[in-house]
Amino acid sequence: MSNSKYRYRRGARRLAGVLAATAVVGAGAVATTGVAYADENESLPTLETFDAADFASQAAELPTGMVDAIERDLGLSAEQYLANAEAAKVAAEVVAQLEADGVGINGASIDGQDVTIYVSAEAEVELLASIGATIEVGEPPEKDYSDYEVEPKDDLKGGYGYVSFVGEEPNSRCSIGFNGYDGGGSDRVLTAGHCGVDGPDGNDLGDVYHLDLDEPVGPDGVASLDDLGEFIGAHVPGSNHFGFEVWHDGGLIDATGDWGNVPQVSQWGGGAGSPQDGAVTVYDHIAPMVGQEACSSGATTGWTCGEVFAEDEQVNYGDEAHVQGFIFGACMFGGDSGGSIVVGNYALGVNSGGSVLPDGSTCADWVPGDHIGIGYALTGTEYNAFELFGSDWELNVEVATPEVDATANESGATLDGTVANAAANHSVSVTVDGLGDFEADVNADGEFTVEIDEALEVGAEYSYTATASYGAYSQSEAATGTFTVEEGEPEPDVAELVIDSPSDGQTTSNTRPPFEGTGEPGAELTLTVGDNEFGAATVGDEGDWTLEPDSDLPVGQRFDATVTQVAGEDVQEATVSDLGIEADEVTITVPEDGAEVSGDVVFEGTSFPGASIGLQIEGEIEVSAGELAAADDHLDDWPGEFEIDDQGNWTFDPDEDLENGSYTLTAMATMEGGDPELTDSEASVDFTVNNDQGGDEDGGDENGGDEGGDEDGGDLPDTGSSSMPMILIGVGLLAAGGGAVALRARRNAASNA
Repeated sequence: MSNSKYRYRRGARRLAGVLAATAVVGAGAVATTGVAYADENESLPTLETFDAADFASQAAELPTGMVDAIERDLGLSAEQYLANAEAAKVAAEVVAQLEADGVGINGASIDGQDVTIYVSAEAEVELLASIGATIEVGEPPEKDYSDYEVEPKDDLKGGYGYVSFVGEEPNSRCSIGFNGYDGGGSDRVLTAGHCGVDGPDGNDLGDVYHLDLDEPVGPDGVASLDDLGEFIGAHVPGSNHFGFEVWHDGGLIDATGDWGNVPQVSQWGGGAGSPQDGAVTVYDHIAPMVGQEACSSGATTGWTCGEVFAEDEQVNYGDEAHVQGFIFGACMFGGDSGGSIVVGNYALGVNSGGSVLPDGSTCADWVPGDHIGIGYALTGTEYNAFELFGSDWELNVEVATPEVDATANESGATLDGTVANAAANHSVSVTVDGLGDFEADVNADGEFTVEIDEALEVGAEYSYTATASYGAYSQSEAATGTFTVEEGEPEPDVAELVIDSPSDGQTTSNTRPPFEGTGEPGAELTLTVGDNEFGAATVGDEGDWTLEPDSDLPVGQRFDATVTQVAGEDVQEATVSDLGIEADEVTITVPEDGAEVSGDVVFEGTSFPGASIGLQIEGEIEVSAGELAAADDHLDDWPGEFEIDDQGNWTFDPDEDLENGSYTLTAMATMEGGDPELTDSEASVDFTVNNDQGGDEDGGDENGGDEGGDEDGGDLPDTGSSSMPMILIGVGLLAAGGGAVALRARRNAASNA
């Protein structure tokens, strides 16, 4: 089967208008006419969810002020914020991969860790059902931002303030975005493009000086020239992109001053503290997605956070420019422009502009949703910094030292490892003395593998050096080590069969649970329990497989399930032990709870194939004045017809009618030889017997009593009759003028005969 792919380019939704009034005027997208992954064996990317508890140690390292801001602005714990950031990173990568493979993606959003993907065709809903997201056909919901007044925020860790000069004169104040490098590896900073141009003239500004602050300037504050600090560098001529027909808002500063180029963003003590009080380390970049929880760092408002409302909007800054970016809810004011925007430890973009508030307003007056900020994205939007600058700017990120596990035998060596906080944008370079240099990509889980297919001498020792990288200039410390060639067999040509799900001891109510795992691409699989086969499948091209049983697995008892892989002459088995399928719970369908029935009621219910049913009845029986109930305990029988079919549907028709009174009937189900945890259940109903009125539709002859019953009663096969042994315990009571004698009856044994 062919697998046609279609490239997809998302058209941005545009906003237009004048200085303080904008309006949505259109939207566009290039639709696809086919579905990627047409081969059902082709592997789909999948989403991940993350437990907040796993981020406890990382959250504990965050500055107190940052934790306060996350709780204040987002209503989240620091642990949940970091977990959600990881989920957002994975979601952005999955969506990007699907788009690259030709799936018609119209958009995506995330709510906490719940992802919704909007697709262009109904066929893609089924196609993407297994990736872990809600799939909807159509366009994502749009918000009209036409009534929002927005403006660019004029005014060396990300978020630090700076002042730009024209010659000897200070011109404007903005904030640092992200540290990075130029094409030759020299220090270069990303900021907003409008921060580097001289208003309507569009001329590039010159030198840049640090604004040495103890706290943010504040929305209604004024920075003084007395606050000017050290020389940072100068705006790169021609790098400031901002204006009509541009759609970008990115600019560069060559940081030639005496500053350390660190991959960090100031978090201003978590709000309005010192810019030296706490910082977020940047591990990677991320594309915008609706629902992300993003935080802004800028010299006017400090550290603020808010949700991403729209991922790719075109905004009109009146007579100054059009800019395309994402919309989010973090508070920002003039002078925050160019500042950093992060999601967790991932660089998202730089501050471009935001809502216009009255003079004297502060972040206390900022209402997320009613007021908006605009961010210029690093990647993932139609216009973004990475595509704008290409090799002229590279983000600086923190890269952890690889952890390496090296093994070798006569046929070669394998170096497996991990890089903490790394993902698919990273790579690892390995040098093995005497064998050469090797490169490996890092996967989304931070894992890498270097395979060296070369005959090696047993006993020889080799030294290696491994370095992880992001781009050309962000590199880790070198990891060094040695390995010795051991005697052993060459690596097998056939991949090992592995069952990932279900796991040993797992229980489920699904009688046909899917089995999933990895194996040799193209190999044939069979599923067996004992001598019985329950299904077959073929391992996909990427080594992943799913086998769905074609009949029900054993219910109510523990069993071992074996998957057998056949690849040519190679046969492998993998077993999941002690699986359990939960039986259906017993029910009582007649009488219904609370029903009034006649004394000739026929009891009915459901259970499961092979069930043994027990019945217990207790209640209060009406007696006439002057009658005395038996006071001695004795074992007696409750004769009647008990029937149960091969599906576990049962009836019991007592030979003697029940007397007037109120009763509780309890049905109990078990299975001989079964696991009680999987089989045992019980159900109860309360009902009353009124022989004077003849009962209601739930009991009596209509359900298979003395006159033959209705059609439902006749469906059960005649499995014989049995006397239901009962213990009758009478409590003597003389009730003058009529009363009640307590009567309890309990079945001691069950019969399926």
